[in-house]
Amino acid sequence: MTRAGLNALKEGMRSFASIATIHDRWSVFSSWIKTEQGIKDMRDIEKAHLVAYAAHLNDRFERGEISPSTAQNYLSAVNRVMEIARGDRQVRVAPVAEGGLPKRSGIASSDRSVSEAAHQAAIGAVSERLGALLEVQRNFGLRFEESAKLDATRALKQAEKEGVVAIKDGTKGGRQRMVPITSNAQITALQRAAAIQDGRSMIPGNQTYREFRQEAYREIGRHPVNFHGERHHYAQERYRVLIGADSPIRAGVAHGRAHHEYLSKELGISVAQAKTLDQEVRSEVARELGHGRIDVTNSYLG
Repeated sequence: MTRAGLNALKEGMRSFASIATIHDRWSVFSSWIKTEQGIKDMRDIEKAHLVAYAAHLNDRFERGEISPSTAQNYLSAVNRVMEIARGDRQVRVAPVAEGGLPKRSGIASSDRSVSEAAHQAAIGAVSERLGALLEVQRNFGLRFEESAKLDATRALKQAEKEGVVAIKDGTKGGRQRMVPITSNAQITALQRAAAIQDGRSMIPGNQTYREFRQEAYREIGRHPVNFHGERHHYAQERYRVLIGADSPIRAGVAHGRAHHEYLSKELGISVAQAKTLDQEVRSEVARELGHGRIDVTNSYLG
């Protein structure tokens, strides 16, 4: 598949430098899709696979492995190769709008969370199991893998007894984190998931994680929502609840000084106090999302 991509680029492009650069990025994708998705032929690549690759790139960005521009460049390279090879634009994913990748600045300038209307529409259209996953992603800020590997039955018992849920399976680096129970919607989401669970996690008992992931991404690819957008919703809601005002992306104000001035007016505190409070709340949101880097919140909150 790596060679097939190179042949397509040679046929569709003239700049040798551009061909080499895009092919290098395509090679990274070829290796990933073969290992993670079991795909060895370009003709078997679907849009759902590109959506899953975008989620993978998002995770790499959030771990600090690649920059926002690198993430976009990797996905754009795949789009370009597929467009040339197929002769159409049917198998492509817009990096930011559809893939949910961060802006090149790393600071969100548009709201990429899944709206309540879009969420409810998706819940009514997708399978019962996928709907349950979307609910726990939205109410606990989980990545897809974390929601799939969640033992909802255990989580429900812990939530009702301790007021928190330990997220440990499927986390990046195996780092456990605690997500607090702050709403009835969280309990309802866990009850719904636990009622469907037929094994040790939300993965069907007759499927491997990889098989379930392929099926889930293929299904979600048919709807105008993405898994990461549910995580964006959680981050924005938690920020609003913790600080008592909207994040920059929801308030419609610029990141930094303008937002601190907005917080100052909304909360009746000084700009300096607003800046300190903003940093404290971002740290908590980052922790609940499973991150040690506060700057990651820029791509969620603005």
